[in-house]
Amino acid sequence: MPTRFLRLIVPIAGLCVVTSCFSYRDIEVKDVAVDNFTMQGSKFLIDFSATVHNPNRAFVIQSAEGELSRNQKLFGAAQLLQSIVVPGKTEERCSGQIQLSIYDYMAALQVGTNFKSLDMSQFLFTGDVRIKTGCVKKKFKAKEMPLGQLIDNLSQ
Repeated sequence: MPTRFLRLIVPIAGLCVVTSCFSYRDIEVKDVAVDNFTMQGSKFLIDFSATVHNPNRAFVIQSAEGELSRNQKLFGAAQLLQSIVVPGKTEERCSGQIQLSIYDYMAALQVGTNFKSLDMSQFLFTGDVRIKTGCVKKKFKAKEMPLGQLIDNLSQ
Protein backbone atom coordinates (compact mmCIF):
# COMPACT_ATOMS: atom_id res chain seq x y z
CA MET A 1 0.00 0.00 0.00
CA PRO A 2 2.75 2.59 0.79
CA THR A 3 4.41 2.04 -2.62
CA ARG A 4 1.15 2.79 -4.43
CA PHE A 5 0.83 5.98 -2.41
CA LEU A 6 4.42 6.99 -3.28
CA ARG A 7 3.84 6.27 -6.97
CA LEU A 8 0.93 8.70 -6.89
CA ILE A 9 2.50 11.41 -4.72
CA VAL A 10 5.97 11.65 -6.33
CA PRO A 11 4.69 12.74 -9.81
CA ILE A 12 2.25 15.21 -8.25
CA ALA A 13 4.98 16.70 -6.04
CA GLY A 14 7.33 16.92 -9.05
CA LEU A 15 4.67 18.76 -11.05
CA CYS A 16 4.17 21.21 -8.18
CA VAL A 17 7.91 21.94 -8.07
CA VAL A 18 8.09 22.45 -11.84
CA THR A 19 5.09 24.78 -11.98
CA SER A 20 6.30 26.81 -9.00
CA CYS A 21 9.41 27.74 -11.00
CA PHE A 22 7.26 29.76 -13.37
CA SER A 23 5.74 32.99 -12.04
CA TYR A 24 3.44 34.97 -14.30
CA ARG A 25 3.78 37.91 -11.87
CA ASP A 26 7.31 38.68 -13.05
CA ILE A 27 6.26 39.23 -16.66
CA GLU A 28 6.01 42.83 -17.89
CA VAL A 29 4.10 43.82 -21.01
CA LYS A 30 4.62 47.33 -22.38
CA ASP A 31 4.37 49.35 -25.57
CA VAL A 32 1.32 47.50 -26.92
CA ALA A 33 0.64 48.79 -30.43
CA VAL A 34 -1.68 48.12 -33.34
CA ASP A 35 0.72 47.76 -36.27
CA ASN A 36 -1.74 47.19 -39.09
CA PHE A 37 -5.32 46.25 -39.79
CA THR A 38 -7.32 45.18 -42.77
CA MET A 39 -11.06 44.91 -43.21
CA GLN A 40 -12.69 41.87 -44.78
CA GLY A 41 -16.46 42.33 -44.83
CA SER A 42 -17.61 42.59 -41.23
CA LYS A 43 -14.25 41.37 -39.89
CA PHE A 44 -11.06 43.19 -39.05
CA LEU A 45 -7.68 41.49 -39.04
CA ILE A 46 -5.57 43.37 -36.51
CA ASP A 47 -1.79 42.94 -36.35
CA PHE A 48 -0.44 43.95 -32.96
CA SER A 49 2.85 43.86 -31.10
CA ALA A 50 4.13 44.41 -27.59
CA THR A 51 7.43 44.41 -25.76
CA VAL A 52 7.45 41.53 -23.28
CA HIS A 53 9.99 41.19 -20.46
CA ASN A 54 9.94 37.53 -19.41
CA PRO A 55 12.52 36.50 -16.77
CA ASN A 56 11.05 32.97 -16.73
CA ARG A 57 11.11 30.08 -19.16
CA ALA A 58 9.54 30.54 -22.58
CA PHE A 59 5.79 30.09 -22.84
CA VAL A 60 3.13 30.05 -25.52
CA ILE A 61 -0.16 31.91 -25.62
CA GLN A 62 -2.06 29.10 -27.31
CA SER A 63 -5.43 30.73 -27.74
CA ALA A 64 -7.52 33.70 -26.76
CA GLU A 65 -11.13 34.24 -27.63
CA GLY A 66 -14.07 36.15 -26.32
CA GLU A 67 -16.32 39.14 -26.81
CA LEU A 68 -15.61 42.85 -26.64
CA SER A 69 -18.05 45.42 -25.37
CA ARG A 70 -17.84 49.21 -25.39
CA ASN A 71 -20.09 51.58 -23.44
CA GLN A 72 -22.05 48.58 -22.10
CA LYS A 73 -22.93 47.40 -25.63
CA LEU A 74 -21.64 44.26 -27.29
CA PHE A 75 -19.13 45.39 -29.92
CA GLY A 76 -17.83 42.14 -31.43
CA ALA A 77 -16.04 38.83 -31.02
CA ALA A 78 -12.24 38.60 -30.91
CA GLN A 79 -10.06 35.58 -31.57
CA LEU A 80 -6.29 35.14 -31.63
CA LEU A 81 -5.52 33.59 -35.02
CA GLN A 82 -2.23 31.87 -34.16
CA SER A 83 -0.32 31.08 -31.02
CA ILE A 84 2.31 33.53 -29.77
CA VAL A 85 5.65 32.26 -28.47
CA VAL A 86 7.13 34.44 -25.73
CA PRO A 87 10.87 33.70 -25.39
CA GLY A 88 12.27 33.11 -21.92
CA LYS A 89 14.82 35.10 -19.94
CA THR A 90 14.71 38.07 -22.29
CA GLU A 91 12.89 41.22 -23.31
CA GLU A 92 11.65 41.01 -26.87
CA ARG A 93 8.98 42.40 -29.13
CA CYS A 94 6.26 39.79 -29.70
CA SER A 95 3.52 40.07 -32.29
CA GLY A 96 0.27 38.39 -33.19
CA GLN A 97 -2.92 38.75 -35.16
CA ILE A 98 -6.49 39.00 -33.92
CA GLN A 99 -9.67 38.59 -35.93
CA LEU A 100 -12.41 40.93 -34.76
CA SER A 101 -15.95 40.20 -35.97
CA ILE A 102 -18.08 43.32 -35.61
CA TYR A 103 -21.59 42.97 -34.15
CA ASP A 104 -22.46 46.65 -33.80
CA TYR A 105 -21.74 48.49 -37.07
CA MET A 106 -22.83 51.86 -35.69
CA ALA A 107 -20.35 51.57 -32.81
CA ALA A 108 -17.67 50.58 -35.32
CA LEU A 109 -18.38 53.76 -37.30
CA GLN A 110 -18.13 55.81 -34.08
CA VAL A 111 -14.78 54.22 -33.30
CA GLY A 112 -13.56 55.02 -36.79
CA THR A 113 -10.81 53.33 -38.71
CA ASN A 114 -7.87 54.91 -36.90
CA PHE A 115 -7.13 52.00 -34.55
CA LYS A 116 -3.60 53.24 -33.92
CA SER A 117 -4.86 56.18 -31.86
CA LEU A 118 -7.75 54.28 -30.24
CA ASP A 119 -7.96 54.13 -26.44
CA MET A 120 -8.12 50.36 -25.80
CA SER A 121 -9.19 50.89 -22.16
CA GLN A 122 -12.69 51.69 -23.49
CA PHE A 123 -13.12 48.05 -24.51
CA LEU A 124 -14.09 45.31 -22.05
CA PHE A 125 -13.14 41.68 -22.74
CA THR A 126 -15.12 38.63 -21.65
CA GLY A 127 -13.60 35.29 -22.58
CA ASP A 128 -10.59 33.11 -21.90
CA VAL A 129 -6.87 32.90 -22.67
CA ARG A 130 -4.87 29.64 -22.63
CA ILE A 131 -1.16 29.64 -21.86
CA LYS A 132 1.30 26.74 -21.97
CA THR A 133 4.79 26.47 -20.50
CA GLY A 134 6.55 23.16 -20.92
CA CYS A 135 3.87 20.55 -20.29
CA VAL A 136 1.81 22.78 -17.98
CA LYS A 137 -1.25 24.57 -19.32
CA LYS A 138 -3.14 27.37 -17.60
CA LYS A 139 -6.47 28.96 -18.52
CA PHE A 140 -7.34 32.53 -17.53
CA LYS A 141 -10.96 33.64 -17.54
CA ALA A 142 -11.96 37.26 -17.79
CA LYS A 143 -15.34 38.91 -17.38
CA GLU A 144 -15.83 42.50 -18.55
CA MET A 145 -12.17 43.30 -18.06
CA PRO A 146 -10.56 46.33 -19.73
CA LEU A 147 -8.05 45.17 -22.35
CA GLY A 148 -5.16 46.85 -20.53
CA GLN A 149 -6.13 45.18 -17.27
CA LEU A 150 -6.38 41.82 -19.02
CA ILE A 151 -2.71 42.08 -19.93
CA ASP A 152 -1.88 43.03 -16.33
CA ASN A 153 -3.92 40.10 -14.94
CA LEU A 154 -2.16 37.64 -17.23
CA SER A 155 1.08 38.63 -15.54
CA GLN A 156 -0.23 38.04 -12.00
